[in-house]
Amino acid sequence: MKSFVVLLILSLGMTAHAMDSIFIDPKDHYLDASEWLLKHRGFLPVPIIITEPAVGYGGGVALVFMSENEDSKTDTTRFIAPTVTGVLGAATENGTRAAGAFYVRNWDHDRWRYMGFVADVSANLDFYGLSGFTSSKDIHFAYNIKGWGVFNDLRTRIADSNFFFGGRYIYTDINVNFDDGILPPTLRPDEIQNRNGGLSFLLSYDSRTNPLSPQAGFLGEYRYYIFREGLGGDLNYNVQELDMQGFIPVSDIWAFAARLQNKWVDGETPFYAKPFINLRGIAKLRYQGEVASSFEAEVRYNAHPRWQLSLFGGVGRAGDSFKELEEAETASAYGVGFRYLIARLLGFQMGLDIARGPEETVFYIQAGNAWIM
Repeated sequence: MKSFVVLLILSLGMTAHAMDSIFIDPKDHYLDASEWLLKHRGFLPVPIIITEPAVGYGGGVALVFMSENEDSKTDTTRFIAPTVTGVLGAATENGTRAAGAFYVRNWDHDRWRYMGFVADVSANLDFYGLSGFTSSKDIHFAYNIKGWGVFNDLRTRIADSNFFFGGRYIYTDINVNFDDGILPPTLRPDEIQNRNGGLSFLLSYDSRTNPLSPQAGFLGEYRYYIFREGLGGDLNYNVQELDMQGFIPVSDIWAFAARLQNKWVDGETPFYAKPFINLRGIAKLRYQGEVASSFEAEVRYNAHPRWQLSLFGGVGRAGDSFKELEEAETASAYGVGFRYLIARLLGFQMGLDIARGPEETVFYIQAGNAWIM
């Protein structure tokens, strides 16, 4: 659902049309973008705001077309997401740039779900070693990773249950250059320029009432990736991931949410594809290893039908093995945030999170669920 991030500024209505009745919900007379998102026809220019500490501040623009799923007009038993198509381009202050196209669609009354995108990226990042928290204090190499790739995710609902079975195909063509031209001693030469072709099998349980901005329900998903030369790549390795998210309303005012994410690899996994601690307040790829685990919890306060406040915190570890993970140091982060229900008919929220990690304080512009798959 990451493609919905590009709808963030659109939903703000930060143009002269913001005062028009199309942005006012007739039910409660609050600012609302439901009609604009669902009824407008044509591609729309949408600003993108980037605040990820791994690449610095930046922005871009997307051309997005969003259309109401026809099944949503007759199916009242479950939320059916709209179809989204678009292209985008973005850049950040450290020279990172990206361009791509995406497509998201559900059909047959949410029995089938598809998400796909193609992207070309040149990212300037930092490498802190592959031994988790401790070595990352002592190693720091700047590098550029450049290449393109495609991603396809197709899954189907099992009978009329909340279980889904499906798969993914991923292909990337990558070239890595370190600033000083010297390869860090922990890396292999074949990690610098390679292709990755991988097929993933997944089993998912999804009872969330709304995947855009979940307020209740549970998501549990196990993914097993097989990257092989026979699938279009140069390296042979495996990636496994278990992602569990729970959303529990305690009352009309209070709610609780939590996420546990575990990821581990084996084989010739390139360093940029290895697991990392994934928490708000910690830069992506900052703490890496063969194994990584992250846990984050959130307390939510529904101050108003439109406004939601939150307090969150999390911990994570990374290491070269499961045994090392048990003994590794713990990285932690915490923060506060708010959400505004900008599209009531879609149950879609937007807002801001401010998080403090081991190194810095970071703010994130959020659209929908902060815990992206």
